[in-house]
Amino acid sequence: MSTTKPFDYDLYQKSDPIAKEAMINWLDKNNFININQKETMSFDIVCNKLETDLDDPIKHFYEVEIKYGWRGDWPPSWKEIRIPYRKSKLIDRWTSQFIYDNLTFVVFRKDCKQAWHIPGEVVANSSVRETPNRKMKEGELFYHIKTKDATLVKME
Repeated sequence: MSTTKPFDYDLYQKSDPIAKEAMINWLDKNNFININQKETMSFDIVCNKLETDLDDPIKHFYEVEIKYGWRGDWPPSWKEIRIPYRKSKLIDRWTSQFIYDNLTFVVFRKDCKQAWHIPGEVVANSSVRETPNRKMKEGELFYHIKTKDATLVKME
């Protein structure tokens, strides 16, 4: 039976500020405004993109994480990116309250110089399978996203 990895507060304290800072730096350089990273136990970052033709710009929600096992170039043998299924609560909130806005999952390399950007609808429509990992030998549920369905972005 699949279980969820217990919340690791120390890892969160280590990773969350680094990933958010890298994302905010990228957003600043790419015409995003009203960037809010206030901790709400929901989306990591909420912002708008500077749009000249919209009086009421859509919201952009970002959920960020660091994949510490990813160093250097993405290994060609890694055909998919895995997002923990526990993130389904964000997808549920997005689809019930913000479906006309954008949700993007961002998976950073350890040094935060590259990241996979994965649209919320891609994650929502990906297969979910139980996968053992070093923290959960008995397995945990993950969304399995094909790399061809994500965009690899230089974040510097």
